Amino acid sequence: MSDLTSFLRERGVEPVNVVPLLGGEKNRSWLVDGAGGSRFVAKSYSTSTRAEVEYELHAAKFVADRGFPTPAPIAAEDGSLRGLIDDRPAALFTYAAGEHPTDLTDDYFSADRQLGRRAAGLAAQLHELCADRSFPGGRTARLDPLRRIQTFLRSPYADLPVLRETSHRLIALQEKMAAVYADPAGLRQGLLHNDISAVNLLLDQAGDITALIDFDDCMTSFQLYDLGRIAETWGRTADRHADLSRINELIEAYNATRPLTDREAELALDLIATYAAATGVDVLTNMLRAGSHVEDPRASYSMLFYLDLCR
Repeated sequence: MSDLTSFLRERGVEPVNVVPLLGGEKNRSWLVDGAGGSRFVAKSYSTSTRAEVEYELHAAKFVADRGFPTPAPIAAEDGSLRGLIDDRPAALFTYAAGEHPTDLTDDYFSADRQLGRRAAGLAAQLHELCADRSFPGGRTARLDPLRRIQTFLRSPYADLPVLRETSHRLIALQEKMAAVYADPAGLRQGLLHNDISAVNLLLDQAGDITALIDFDDCMTSFQLYDLGRIAETWGRTADRHADLSRINELIEAYNATRPLTDREAELALDLIATYAAATGVDVLTNMLRAGSHVEDPRASYSMLFYLDLCR
């Protein structure tokens, strides 16, 4: 706690009360009450490198300064956005009021089509702010969906009998997308949040979005990849299968805020499928490494989503 207190004081915050926050998958977070009713969220990063945290904080500050609804990082007296807590990169953010959506299936999927459209429009707003921008620090290439698929295809898991048919589909996908990467004309690149899902949105009592939180996985790539997580969250049927009518509705909501180029319109479903496939291979790989017996690749809902889109 002494490291946390020192970290807060370096940012001009004298803590009155500090409460650990639950729910972070990779990081530790605390709700901090300061003097005069002020509130903040402190975060210590467990796996991100200092360069990755630097990139995230500068990106978050850039969009927050321009009115995008996300908590802004607070600088220390020397102007630095990143500090240390227990020798790990850390940051302090303004507090964002609001509640997480409550209509979630399996704590993740949402049937609220209106909220899905708003999330797609919010992604388009973010992309418009950050098109072609770079930020200090750097994000590792391991986050790139195509690279994650290629890593899986080089692994021994790709040859398992239960995954062989899926691997053949992934080989065709990676060949198609490698050609897209080699000729990216017409596909806008820049900052993407990389995890726009219901659990990372805060809402007011009317159901309007008050904040998009947790830029932990943000990166620079094809910006339409953000529609991948959005489609996985709001583009499913009640039994978790991909719903093309819902997915196209999300694409149209994005297009209404930031019109797609002709090539983006052509490849939108491919980018969404690539994103889902990358998440799916990560889930399956983690299951197999943990010793779980995988009887069907559809044990990963993301892989189920991808395979539905392959039909």
